[in-house]
Amino acid sequence: MKTYKIVLTGGPCGGKTDSIDFLSKKLIEQDYSVKIVNETANSLLKLGYMPSVNISTFDFQNLLFKIQFLNEYMSEGKSNILLCDRGLFDGKVYIDESDFQKILDLNKVKEKEISSTYDGALYFRSISYEYPNEFSKKRIYESPEVGRIRDERCKEIWIDKIVPCIYDNLDGFENKQKIIYLTLKKQLEYLKQIKSYKLSDYYDIEYFKYIYNGINDILAKNDISDDIKIKTRGLIR
Repeated sequence: MKTYKIVLTGGPCGGKTDSIDFLSKKLIEQDYSVKIVNETANSLLKLGYMPSVNISTFDFQNLLFKIQFLNEYMSEGKSNILLCDRGLFDGKVYIDESDFQKILDLNKVKEKEISSTYDGALYFRSISYEYPNEFSKKRIYESPEVGRIRDERCKEIWIDKIVPCIYDNLDGFENKQKIIYLTLKKQLEYLKQIKSYKLSDYYDIEYFKYIYNGINDILAKNDISDDIKIKTRGLIR
């Protein structure tokens, strides 16, 4: 089955996670089958991972990359649309380019090949621009200034994949969702005319095993409890 892989990106508090079910429902109404890859970072944080406390920041991002890669790999070809709440390149927001390149090297993958497997990026502008006070209430550990910096970085990272979409947060969240959905519909019509690529076009099952086995190495070298280790492996599905 041909799968179009769409990533949702943007700074914190942009509405990505809150919108993914909305987009999925609208696509299903159009007779598309949809699969979702949830945000890996949030899943790890909820399990108890604390970068720079019980795991190094680099190892956290490497672990995140591995889980995201495996989940995208396994999800391709199982639905018409694969919606990813952030993608494999969003880690660049939190580490520098040299460290991210090191993660690619450790996992024996190439950025250009991975990039070709994304069929579009939907950009969700952070509310840190229009509503800094509301942003501060939702993200007590980040300032609006940091939110805007991270938002701009997301745009830089995905610039070649972002589907043009003009809106701001002043017209309400529902209007924002509708505009982004209409943008996605247009992108899907365009994609029918071009070739799509999958991770499995470049990486076989031996790569999959290699990346999976690397998770155990990360967990072994950091101060991670056994119950968190078990739950971590459960994120791969």
